[in-house]
Amino acid sequence: MKKRFEKTFLSRMLTKRNLSISLIVALILTSCSKNNEEMMTEAQTDAFNSANIKQGKLGGQVITYERKNGMNFFQGDIVLSDKQLAEDNSANKGGATLSRWPNGKIYYTVASNMGSINANKITSAVNEYNTKTNTQWIPRTNQSNYVEFIFGSSSGYDGWAHIGYQGGKQNISLDQNISTASVIHEMGHTVGLYHEHCRKDRDQYVSIQWDNIQSGQAYNFNIYNSGTDIGPFNINSVMMYWPTSYSKNGLPTIKKADNTNFTYNRTGFTTGDINTINAMYP
Repeated sequence: MKKRFEKTFLSRMLTKRNLSISLIVALILTSCSKNNEEMMTEAQTDAFNSANIKQGKLGGQVITYERKNGMNFFQGDIVLSDKQLAEDNSANKGGATLSRWPNGKIYYTVASNMGSINANKITSAVNEYNTKTNTQWIPRTNQSNYVEFIFGSSSGYDGWAHIGYQGGKQNISLDQNISTASVIHEMGHTVGLYHEHCRKDRDQYVSIQWDNIQSGQAYNFNIYNSGTDIGPFNINSVMMYWPTSYSKNGLPTIKKADNTNFTYNRTGFTTGDINTINAMYP
């Protein structure tokens, strides 16, 4: 009886100790993955599920993407259609997109549940595009090809968007706490822009810190070489990843090419962003 008691007592103690350790680890992980504007958030930091990781072709290049909620997420917040992944037409490559909006006109609506705060951010972002680029975002009347801004998470800081012109209805999703500059970023995907850190020439300007990237997320840092890079690399581009995007330990996942840290403040368009969009939509 004594030995059995000792074993039972020891088992309970170990169980309590393991629970304590698990709680501590959970708290640490929760703290490290807290959503904020300097880290990829909700849709991009979900637990890695290898069953959802797929390979397909985009512009003739084999890419890795995540199949989630019936959508194909590329580089975290870019949604590719099944048709885009099925096509292998290099003639459609151009700029950074498979297809551009006819005459640079993008018709849009805003979901009724968006809320006034994000609706105001959309208005500000639309004004930036309409006053600084050759694209024109126009409220939809009865157009069949258009974008709807939809509401995402009530606690998140992020968004996602379909890439380029696809025809029919396509979406831009915005979380409650997203910044106006990040609304501009998601609209950039709609216009046809991919992320700056995936340019063909990126290794001349930045160094990817592979050891700091979350398990299973390294593919989000692969170079996308099937598009056409326009203008010089722009580390301050509104389309740039954060220095700690997908970090597993809070350390940078992207540094300058000389291995020094850089500070990135996504505040809106840079001159390089405007020039790139206007080259795509002359």
